Amino acid sequence: MGGQLHLVGLTGDGCRIARDGAGGYVVNHAEVDGAWQRVANLPAAYAVCERFNQRDVVPLPRRREQA
Repeated sequence: MGGQLHLVGLTGDGCRIARDGAGGYVVNHAEVDGAWQRVANLPAAYAVCERFNQRDVVPLPRRREQA
């Protein structure tokens, strides 16, 4: 990965965003086992954290529109 990780952000739900020694960003979530996920930039890191949050959300059925 690029060596040592430096914590950049920590969200309230356990998502960790770090910068590696090569200047890239990586994301890990406390509830998801596995390695850090590499992302393109800091906004992408926060988007990945949002995606982790949405895994727990159950979508509601959509209403049928009547013509």
